[in-house]
Amino acid sequence: MKVRAVLLLAIATLGVACADPMLSPPPGSSRVDIFDDVWQDFDLNYSFFVLKGIDWDSVRAVYRPSALAATSDVQLSGVIGNMLLGLRDRHVSLTTPGHTTVYQSRADLTPTPFDPLLIEQRYLADTGVTNGGHVHYGMAGPAVGYLRIPSFEGTGWENEVDDALSAMGSAKAMIIDVRDNPGGNTGVAANVAGRFATSSRTFGYVRIRQGPKHDDFTGYIAETVSPAGPRQFRGPVYVLTNRRVYSSAEDFVLAMRVLPSVTTVGDTTAGASGHPIVRELPNGWTIELSTWIEYTPERATFENVGLAPSIEVPATMQDLGAGTDPVLARAIALASTQ
Repeated sequence: MKVRAVLLLAIATLGVACADPMLSPPPGSSRVDIFDDVWQDFDLNYSFFVLKGIDWDSVRAVYRPSALAATSDVQLSGVIGNMLLGLRDRHVSLTTPGHTTVYQSRADLTPTPFDPLLIEQRYLADTGVTNGGHVHYGMAGPAVGYLRIPSFEGTGWENEVDDALSAMGSAKAMIIDVRDNPGGNTGVAANVAGRFATSSRTFGYVRIRQGPKHDDFTGYIAETVSPAGPRQFRGPVYVLTNRRVYSSAEDFVLAMRVLPSVTTVGDTTAGASGHPIVRELPNGWTIELSTWIEYTPERATFENVGLAPSIEVPATMQDLGAGTDPVLARAIALASTQ
């Protein structure tokens, strides 16, 4: 099942002042130089040209004349931003501090039928939040625990998962909800998955862009998940996913999927796996770009495709309006039979 990609031009207001259309670039850095810097940085480092069938030289030929004709930074940012939107990559962006625009291409932004407050009020008992605020938890049944991880941002908070598991010591089965999780730190995601691993396993591979040619990559580098933390949860685990699961959250799903005790439930993830880097341009703008291709253990790519769940459960905004969560309800039913 493929995720339909929708190009988004997000307008983020940065302060109350409008951009000055007469603002000049720094000395020695013309607007067309800025365009060329962006184009070349992507040419040397971006990872998905071949996979997506993009002729980057042709893209330059289309947009560079408009960059040459730009008479303001606002016009130039529009030229560069629209060029980057064409890559259809959530990990590609142009940010212009002091102006008003952030250009970023994102996957389907249709609202998802997911409401954490509804879950806590209708489905959980003995709810809590860990001290660092990274993990929400509660009991979804007499022996069914529930963990919600809203994000994998930050570092060093994996022990909060241990605290939540200890608070639900009576749980024999566990539901882990990463729906609407935008990602964050890949290392944290793998270490959290390690709380449910009883042996080391390869959960995927990456190839990193290196060299001037668009098909210059490293060999396949294995990604592994290993037991982590003071103890591992050994009961059945159900991981809930949807189309707003991105980036490092998809790494978490990849890692969990290879564990024999884990079943994924819900909808396909977003398919945004590029491991971005951020570059600052001579005029203070920043660009973000993907630098690797990630693969499943079978060495299949999932960029702009996503990871399908083991058990697909349709859910609609009508379900949400009726105060129900079919995905969680199905997972509770499955976990309660263990």
